[in-house]
Amino acid sequence: MRHTLHKNNLEAVIDDHGAELVSLKANDKEIMWQAEERYWSSSSLVLFPFIGRNCNDSYLYQGRKYEIPLHGFALNRDFTVEQKEESHLRLILKEDEDSLKIYPFRFTLAVDYELTDHGLDVSFQITNDSDKMMIYDLGYHPGFALEDDLASYSVLFPEMDSIEEIGIVTRCMLNGNNKEVLLENSRMKLDPSLFTESAKIYKGSGNTAILLDRKDQAVVKIRYDGFVYRTLWQTLNSDARFLCIEGWSGLPGRYDSIENIETVETKRFLEPAQSELFKVTIEI
Repeated sequence: MRHTLHKNNLEAVIDDHGAELVSLKANDKEIMWQAEERYWSSSSLVLFPFIGRNCNDSYLYQGRKYEIPLHGFALNRDFTVEQKEESHLRLILKEDEDSLKIYPFRFTLAVDYELTDHGLDVSFQITNDSDKMMIYDLGYHPGFALEDDLASYSVLFPEMDSIEEIGIVTRCMLNGNNKEVLLENSRMKLDPSLFTESAKIYKGSGNTAILLDRKDQAVVKIRYDGFVYRTLWQTLNSDARFLCIEGWSGLPGRYDSIENIETVETKRFLEPAQSELFKVTIEI
């Protein structure tokens, strides 16, 4: 089911399947990618409890092997509406019998969408309902519509002069080949050649990213609070007119080994009964 929020000249539409933001409009102009099937059949995704892939789609925990799909399972689950107002929606996801077979933790994932005077706030509160340490990742994967070809745009990281690019293979797993990327005036020029082999994951890019058009006008400004990594992606080797500017709390698994998640430093660790809050601010 889809839910529509309004505030002033803004409108947001959220599908409770995957807690997916499927539309965000200002003065009837669409900001989000509209899920054209031949390129990418989504508009935004909530990535939980893992991001990317693990080797053989598997991981180890307390001596047992579990299998989990790309980007976890939240994107394919129906969330429950806990609260709905004209400009605010709160959605909840909890563990169930199926999730416990592939992710052995009890949890509550609450996603709040709230329209503001300038755009949309998206908040994620994760609570550990287990009696043991909970291990997880969280990612937000929104795609923004482009009116022109990708090469007409750039991304400004206003807090940074250089960033670290995390090395990954095509199937979204780590290969360990990280490198430094120098920015020109804190800006990254976009081009389809960036997206021939994989997404681009960056560390040290600050909290803010601004998508600029050919006239250096801001299309959208995104602030990620609590997310360590910034990821850029569009459909590989394509002329798709969208760009995902994502926030990730952690990283995918290594391509060459099935990892014990208890020893992965980039994972989040949450004590029983504790919560952690992440926030995304989208300014139009």
